[in-house]
Amino acid sequence: MKHKPIIVLAALLFICTPSWGQKRRSAKQVAKAEQMPYARTTKYWGPGTFYCYAPGKPINKMADNSISHMRDLTGISRDDFFTEMIKQSFSKIPYTKKKTWYKPSKHKELHYFSSADKSYILEPDFEDLYMSPVKDNGEYEYAVKNVVRYELIPADESQKVIDAIFKFMGDLRELKVTLGTFGSNFKKADPKAYPIERVMSGGWTGICAGTWLLRSVDGKLQGIWGNNEEILGRTISKPDFHFVTDAYEPDFYYNLMVDLTKYGYVLRYQVSAVTLTNLPPGNTWEKEYPKMLQIYKNAVQAEKNTINLYKKAPFPPVIHDLKKIIHLK
Repeated sequence: MKHKPIIVLAALLFICTPSWGQKRRSAKQVAKAEQMPYARTTKYWGPGTFYCYAPGKPINKMADNSISHMRDLTGISRDDFFTEMIKQSFSKIPYTKKKTWYKPSKHKELHYFSSADKSYILEPDFEDLYMSPVKDNGEYEYAVKNVVRYELIPADESQKVIDAIFKFMGDLRELKVTLGTFGSNFKKADPKAYPIERVMSGGWTGICAGTWLLRSVDGKLQGIWGNNEEILGRTISKPDFHFVTDAYEPDFYYNLMVDLTKYGYVLRYQVSAVTLTNLPPGNTWEKEYPKMLQIYKNAVQAEKNTINLYKKAPFPPVIHDLKKIIHLK
């Protein structure tokens, strides 16, 4: 099942993390944003178009990492995506030979590609841009809206999974996006157990603080803070272990989910170009943008206020250095 950005918005409002208001780029900024191996090749997504409207200064950051490589694949046409897969030595996986461990869709018209070294699988999601002019053959323009990457890590190599999680966090930080949730669970996890069994943090400051648990000690309430990586290390091998984290910027949504299955750990990365989403009839990005921008501003301010809130808390946490938490040098 695809992680729908519109569903996440409800949770987004609750935790005060940012949403998506896309921003118009100047010609100079567009040139900088296009410093990628290939250009965005659909003329219907970009500054001034229905799918990319939003005035303001862009905050997209360029970086050379695995997430930005996925992000670069969004916004290009369907045909040029196939061409790019050939250039990057990906091989198409026939529907009859699709891997069962990553639970692909049953729709035979979908496409899956294996990397040259067979270490991961890519699944693109092509959006029909129904607000774009119809092509000569009567079809809408199609562009890549979402890119999903699947990896499988053996069950006895859980440390590799933890390393992959924090590599993802480091890549997100390099892109300077805003972090949403960071959490884990497993079958029969006790939410009140100590040592803490579930990771529950939000925002970059929340990551620095760790996971909080309120417990009764000798009849008195006591606040406990646990290091997220230590909690993951204790629980990652538990039956039906599940982890999820997500992040946002005005143009894009990022997500990583990890599940322990009978095949091993399945890692599912997703990058979504949010403003390729078709809005309901009658709505436009011009109308949608002010609401999204206000949510984003509130989230930025909430992140700034978090440390002061922690300082005033009855059981304040120790705010650890973010670079050390996410393994940045």
